[in-house]
Amino acid sequence: MRSLSRPGVLFVAALGLAATSAAPFPDYSIQAIRLADSPGDQVSEMVMGAPKDETIDTVYAMWLIRGGGRSILFDSGFHRERWFKEWPIKDYLSPAEAVKLAGLKPDEITDVVISHAHWDHMGGIDLFPKAIVWIQKEEFRYYTGEAWQPGGENGGIDPEDVRELVRLNTEGRLRLVDGDDVEIVPGIRAHTGARHTYASQYLVVAGSPTFVLASDNCDLYRNLAEHKASATFSEADWPANVRTQRRMIDFAGSVDRVIPGHDALQFRKYPTQGRIARIK
Repeated sequence: MRSLSRPGVLFVAALGLAATSAAPFPDYSIQAIRLADSPGDQVSEMVMGAPKDETIDTVYAMWLIRGGGRSILFDSGFHRERWFKEWPIKDYLSPAEAVKLAGLKPDEITDVVISHAHWDHMGGIDLFPKAIVWIQKEEFRYYTGEAWQPGGENGGIDPEDVRELVRLNTEGRLRLVDGDDVEIVPGIRAHTGARHTYASQYLVVAGSPTFVLASDNCDLYRNLAEHKASATFSEADWPANVRTQRRMIDFAGSVDRVIPGHDALQFRKYPTQGRIARIK
């Protein structure tokens, strides 16, 4: 006991106590889940300046993050009939069925983080009955309010999804992310992207190594390789989108660890069984 009275030993002991009390974030696993194929998309609709006659087969996807007792979906897919009539959707599987391929029941999903309010990313929030749903505060405010007023913009937003957001809020199952660089759970931070929608976001999943899940803040690996904005952004927002992509690369530490939102290459680049690619 007398040896512990020495200042140096006391300092070391205190450091040891601090180290044991500050638990590190979990070592998260990340899987991409392919919900459907979108054949023959125009590259020029995703990569600024691409040739008008160039096409690519893309995917609809969501991403499953597991660790620390949580099973987190980044984006929730879609299932409402309207969109099947408006878009070329092939080989579709419901998000509720898709998570079963990863060994989970829909009610075992603890959290759903929505990158943005478009139908193919937010349309499955009613399929996971126990999940807390996270969305940018400004995205929620705009699409539950002025987007539907004269002069508002609501293209690609399903009114049924918006009603579901409001319902989740009244039930206490909605969390509003207030701006950039917000930790949702230990080791997972939400960052604001340029305006693909009113206030889209992407995720940085810390670890060894760190990955960035871009969703539609970056549609294709080609955006990153060519330093080209997504053509889904307004022309005024193209420079901001390019800056966002550079920032995502900085967070990830490598362009190879930024996962675009609609690129089928992620299901060839990483070990894949059926519809599931193991990213980490």
